[in-house]
Amino acid sequence: MFAVLIWWLLLQVIGLLALPLVLKLLRFLPDRGYGFARQAGLLLSGYLFWMLVSLGILQNTTASIVVVLMLVGSASGLLWVREGREMLAALRERRRLIVATEVLFFLSFVFFALFRAYNPEIAATEKPMEFGFINAILRSRTFPPRDPWLSGYSISYYYFGYVIVAMLTRLSGLPSDITFNLAGITLFALTVNGAFSLVYNLVQAHLEWQAQLARAKEALVSWAGVLTGLFGALLVALMGNLEGIFELIRARGGGSEALWHWLDVKDLHATPPSATWYPDDGWWWWRASRVIHDRNAAGQSVEVIDEFPFFSFLLGDNHPHVLALPFVFLALALALNLLLSLEKPEPAPLAEPRESGLWLWARALGAVREMWAGGPFDLFLWALLLGSLGFLNTWDYPIYLGIFVLVYAIRRQAEYERLGLGWVLDVIQMGVVLLALGLLFYFPFYLGFRSQAGGLGLVGLVKTRWHQYLLMLGVFVYLFLSLLVALMVRYAGFSREERRLPPLAWIAGAALALCGLFALAKGWWTAAGILATLSFAVALLVWGGRLQAQEGRPVTRLEPSTLFALLAAIVGLGLTASVEFVYLRDTFDNRMNTVFKFYYQAWVLCGIASAYGTFYIARRLKASRGLARAGLVLWGLVAAALVCTGLTYTVMATVSKANGFQGQPTLDGTRYVKLYRPDDYEAIRWLREHAPLEAVMLEAPGGSYSEYNWVSAHTGIPTLLGWGGHELQWRGNYNEPGRREPDIEAIYRETDLARIEALLDKYGIEYVYVGRLEREKYRLSQPMIRKFERLMVRAYENGSVTIFARSR
Repeated sequence: MFAVLIWWLLLQVIGLLALPLVLKLLRFLPDRGYGFARQAGLLLSGYLFWMLVSLGILQNTTASIVVVLMLVGSASGLLWVREGREMLAALRERRRLIVATEVLFFLSFVFFALFRAYNPEIAATEKPMEFGFINAILRSRTFPPRDPWLSGYSISYYYFGYVIVAMLTRLSGLPSDITFNLAGITLFALTVNGAFSLVYNLVQAHLEWQAQLARAKEALVSWAGVLTGLFGALLVALMGNLEGIFELIRARGGGSEALWHWLDVKDLHATPPSATWYPDDGWWWWRASRVIHDRNAAGQSVEVIDEFPFFSFLLGDNHPHVLALPFVFLALALALNLLLSLEKPEPAPLAEPRESGLWLWARALGAVREMWAGGPFDLFLWALLLGSLGFLNTWDYPIYLGIFVLVYAIRRQAEYERLGLGWVLDVIQMGVVLLALGLLFYFPFYLGFRSQAGGLGLVGLVKTRWHQYLLMLGVFVYLFLSLLVALMVRYAGFSREERRLPPLAWIAGAALALCGLFALAKGWWTAAGILATLSFAVALLVWGGRLQAQEGRPVTRLEPSTLFALLAAIVGLGLTASVEFVYLRDTFDNRMNTVFKFYYQAWVLCGIASAYGTFYIARRLKASRGLARAGLVLWGLVAAALVCTGLTYTVMATVSKANGFQGQPTLDGTRYVKLYRPDDYEAIRWLREHAPLEAVMLEAPGGSYSEYNWVSAHTGIPTLLGWGGHELQWRGNYNEPGRREPDIEAIYRETDLARIEALLDKYGIEYVYVGRLEREKYRLSQPMIRKFERLMVRAYENGSVTIFARSR
């Protein structure tokens, strides 16, 4: 409880230090950006800390972190001096929302801390790898941090999230054994709050837009916004996919072999009824992340990953796609803030900047100043915050940068009499400037980054089956199609002149429709359905995003909130459509990872759009009569049934993963090692206390996801080679790990002392670890072990572990 309280207070302080900056940056959002202060504070302080340490200006110490927080606080303080009175008034007006936001964050944090306390083990899947990164960063004096599984090299991965976790670990004074789990708890609570705040702002902006049309005044805080925001958090962060209901059917002894064969979810088949009301067959909850089940021409199973946020939180891996998730909502908030700025009065535009060597920068800055008096402040933070996604989880960066640029395109229409080449160039220029600045701000990371990416590959004949697609995203498909139908009915109610589609809408809609017809002719039902939906949605987005004059000011035909929800769903569905045709080549050379990363973002984007769509349709329920009202009630019942079906997974998996909430709760993730590998646990403690920061150790390397290399992971001390398969993925080749494998075996097995000493010198090895795994892998006899006594000293020994050290 003490650790949870310390961590929560630390997050509160970091959020407060960045609050004035967020209130200024997101000033057009109905909540003024309050719900995103913690995310912004973590990013800004984490960035300054990483950059100043990377440049050698600061060292990786607690004092340096305090200096960084003082810098962020000073920038906020200067802004508060200038605009604090107005900001304070805005916060007072929204105090009910602030209370709701803070209560939701606190309850989410405490609830998930309780859940995690019943399954805190840093074991299995990729937790050892992630734990190793955090510990290696804590042991690195400078950045880039040392790779714990390839000594002499720095981490070649998007490791910004681990820097932030390590920063909080240092600042809190808590051991990483506990903060690893506190980080996962934080990610859950920030995701819940991020989804809540984004959906709240969409709904509140809609209500304010409608009030302006009616020349009425809308309350600054609405219960409709709060309730829909909670629903958005439920859809995005808590709901599971529809596979869970079939797990429940199977657990109760229902279903037939024909049903399981048709579903073809990997490893889902008939079993005896469970002894409990929920499934009890081991890792049953894992199957929900393998709903999309590809098979090759021979009918053989091909691995595909389709995680969703609650599965990730349940699993407990602090992987980059999870570490980046809370900051995805900040990126979306930036885009929504930009779109909502269209309704605000604008200052007189600046003079056209002269073209020079920095003409792209000047044009983009000029465009920002034309929209509002933000200037460099906004452009700088746009690039910095959006660019952070490239360092957090590189897959996300082009997606959310693209969304932001599309919103910018809608926003900039007001500056052009017609949408021609000038508007296109303006949009391209802003995209180029943001991309260039985003890469520049994080240049030290990209300088040493190596990737397994090898261009685009064609998917071929393997396609997603429609029923598996609906198992994964069926709730969102239903809710978004409902919104689309409602908008098309509304579109039909406009006059013939107002319904006229602009050329761009015809071109985009027709192109997607033709692609859909091609997919239909090929029998690719899922792709055809998605493309047909997108053809209508994109045409409607282009039509609804066109500006028209109203009372002397430009407004879009559809509410900005509705446009944003449409855009989010279009991008989300477009991502799922793209993996039917192409994938990013990697060491697996199939679409596994591309489906994984794209479906994950599709879940978030479609979840946000679905929550808003539910509100939008529910509003129509109040004004409907007769059969229309009965139809909307029926629609609501189906929607509720689908959401409850998705929540069956949430309830069952939570109880199952927490082992029925039995046992002694703790957030100590190393308790598992202490219980099942006590000798290794004590040796790890000794190494943590006695090994110098620059030390290099040697332990036996093992396969990915194995129990090998836990010593280096738990200490952060680099070993010659860890999980080789992961190093291959991180670096795109196996050259250096391949060279090291025979050298490691030689050190352990050979008796030529001169060669062994030469290898120890070559790699700078100070500690050789001999435990159970080393003995088993290399079949070490006592003479093989005793040979190290002639080159080193026995620095530590217990029942099954001996650590040899070279004398300094």
